[in-house]
Amino acid sequence: MLIVEDNVFIALDLEAQIMDMGHAVVGLAATAKAAIETSRRTRPDVAIVDLQLADGSRGQDVALVLREEMQIPSIIVSGSLHQVTEADMAAIRPLAMLSKPLFPEELRQVFAGACASRSAV
Repeated sequence: MLIVEDNVFIALDLEAQIMDMGHAVVGLAATAKAAIETSRRTRPDVAIVDLQLADGSRGQDVALVLREEMQIPSIIVSGSLHQVTEADMAAIRPLAMLSKPLFPEELRQVFAGACASRSAV
C-alpha cells in the first residue's frame, strides 16, 4: 500500500494504523511526483490518496495516473471530499472515499472490501 499524504503526522499515523492491521506500506509520498515515482518503483496493490498535496497538485490527478498507467486502484481521503467532481469519480473509480479524520474501524472495513475486490480481478 502507498500513502499519498502531504501532512507527515497524518501519513505516519495512517502508516501505523495500516501496519497494525497487518498490511504492508511500501512508501509515503507528499507530492504528485514522489507518488508516481514510488508507484513505478514499488507497484503497490492500492494507494491511499489525499486530495491536496504538498506541491499544490491534486490527488485526483495522481489517482488517475495510477489507475490508467499502472492499474493501481485508489482510496481517496480528504477533509474536503466536496472537491471531487463526478468526472473525477468516473475516471478514477476509487475503491472508497473517506473523510478525515480516519478511524481504524472505518479503515478495516475499506481494506476488507479493497482486498476482496482486488482478488476478484
